[in-house]
Amino acid sequence: MIRPLRGRASAAHAVSRIVWPPRAPVWRRRSPPAIPSPGSGRLPVHFLIGLIGVLVATVASGCGAVREKHPAVGRRVGRLPLVSLADPTRAPPRLTGRVTLLNFWGTWCPPCRRELPTLVRLAERLADKPGFQLVAVSCGGGGPDDLEELTGDTRRFLESQKLAIDAWGDPDGFTRMAFTDAYGFNAFPTTYLVGPDATIRRVWTGYRAGDEADMATAVLGLLKDLPAAEPAEGPTVPVALSTAGSGG
Repeated sequence: MIRPLRGRASAAHAVSRIVWPPRAPVWRRRSPPAIPSPGSGRLPVHFLIGLIGVLVATVASGCGAVREKHPAVGRRVGRLPLVSLADPTRAPPRLTGRVTLLNFWGTWCPPCRRELPTLVRLAERLADKPGFQLVAVSCGGGGPDDLEELTGDTRRFLESQKLAIDAWGDPDGFTRMAFTDAYGFNAFPTTYLVGPDATIRRVWTGYRAGDEADMATAVLGLLKDLPAAEPAEGPTVPVALSTAGSGG
């Protein structure tokens, strides 16, 4: 079942996401319970329970809410078996020696479509920082992706939104499955901040207005400490095998 995590109780700061892996290609919004009409008497118990749930969601997604530390923070990521949608012969992006925002998104995902322009805007602001890269992984709705179809859908969306980025694909689904098993990937969109030592430093699950500023602050903090000379890239390590501990 595909659905947003939060309801619409706090529109300005609500977190919206689509759970992963999907069990059916259905977009279903969770709405607050219907309000009984005037004169209907006492409020039923199920309504009160539903109202409490909406209030909890409002507090959890409101301004100033603190997200719990993600279990992937502190874990290392190996070489990503991604495919460039612009040039399939291009080598996959490397993570060592750079500060990376790794974003999983899809053209079919409404929260992703709202978030991606903010990530592109952030990448444009950091264009003069050679140590930063945005790796936006365009994903299909579930299972292995048809590379030609994925490329076409992604290109049309980027052109319609006038977004200039290097898009990557995960046609076999290996990266998504590895991140699901080892790094807590369970929703679209999800963005991982990966440090120059290939260690995950922050994770943003779902889309919430204002995340761009939080991401920018986190990225600039890592860039400030980035050494001038990038370390030599080590041997290729499959992403699923580089998960033990955070010290490397």
